[in-house]
Amino acid sequence: MLWFLLIGGVVQCLLLLWLLRTGRRLNRESRLAAPRRQRWPSAALIVPAAGEHPMMQAALRSLLMQDYPGLLPIFVTATEDEPAAGLVRELQKEFPGLRHVVAGKAEGCGQKNHNSLAGITAAGDAVELLLFCDSTHLARPDFARHLAAPVADGQSDFSTGYHTVLPRDSSLVTLAYAFCVQLMRYLQGLTPSFTQPWGGAMCIRRSVFEHMGLRRFWQKNVVDDCSLAGLLPGLGKRVILCPGALLHTEAEQHSFRVWRAWMDRQVLFLKFCVPSQWLLLGGLPLVMILPPLLAAGAVIGMFCGLVSPAAGLLAFVLLLWLVLLLHGWRCQVGAPGSLWRWLAAYALSAALFAEVYLRTIPARGILWHGIWYRVGRGGRVLETRRQ
Repeated sequence: MLWFLLIGGVVQCLLLLWLLRTGRRLNRESRLAAPRRQRWPSAALIVPAAGEHPMMQAALRSLLMQDYPGLLPIFVTATEDEPAAGLVRELQKEFPGLRHVVAGKAEGCGQKNHNSLAGITAAGDAVELLLFCDSTHLARPDFARHLAAPVADGQSDFSTGYHTVLPRDSSLVTLAYAFCVQLMRYLQGLTPSFTQPWGGAMCIRRSVFEHMGLRRFWQKNVVDDCSLAGLLPGLGKRVILCPGALLHTEAEQHSFRVWRAWMDRQVLFLKFCVPSQWLLLGGLPLVMILPPLLAAGAVIGMFCGLVSPAAGLLAFVLLLWLVLLLHGWRCQVGAPGSLWRWLAAYALSAALFAEVYLRTIPARGILWHGIWYRVGRGGRVLETRRQ
């Protein structure tokens, strides 16, 4: 038991330290000025929009104020009468260059895929770069230039950004949601082999998109980004992470139901599209939960005379190291409230992640924006039911 505690605790702390250093590097690089070029390739910014997110208007407006020369904004909704469509029409009065595309209801693929493909068609053949972005995150004016630069410079045909959550209150769910997004962002930057396309901020060279048959691929898939994560490595394509293409999400009194549904989708997308990574992900709850529980038990056992003083002291040192590392994570995200609430949010995240992962084992589909998708191997949609 002592050796298990020692090895598990050290592995946990070293992983958190490695990720923390990665996060600090990403934060430094995110503040660098966007690249400048004499000529930027023609580009379209395609934004599938759905739902009634309170930040959607501000987020869409920030995307319409990009300083990328000649950028063509295309906002896509499934229907003309949904709330997001009304918001887009209001923005068109202020931004006449904005195109609004009504994609219709998807059959045989995810609605987001269907919307994105309709946006690509509306962009026309002359567009050289396709930029995709979510509709609920705030973007800096140089976001599009950061995202497009690696593709424009010929470093790769695919680039991606990510987002960070800015917690505006100290509720446990808000802090736990911020921690989960922070963890996923740091994993993106850990090594190039961990970098995956994220549909919320992604750039693809148009000619490569068509040449690789990605249109047909998306027409049968449940999701855009995770499906590419399972496809691109086999085709020898790499994705470049752009730290400066960082979107911001403000969270306040975040709903537990919304957070849990979001986490459920993240795990299920990996299960269906990249099963090898989903299996590897199963070890993460053990690394997050078991070492601190064993260490806390050893400290209590020392005071009760059930554990030797040496083992109890070792457990205390590991717990103290863990607390200091999580304090570093808290400082990076600027979480309000006490350190103890941040530690409780970490525990809540680990517990919910373990529960969600176990529930995804027998799952055969995904519920997303009121649509149930029965999904097969590689993320292929087998059946769609609207709820």
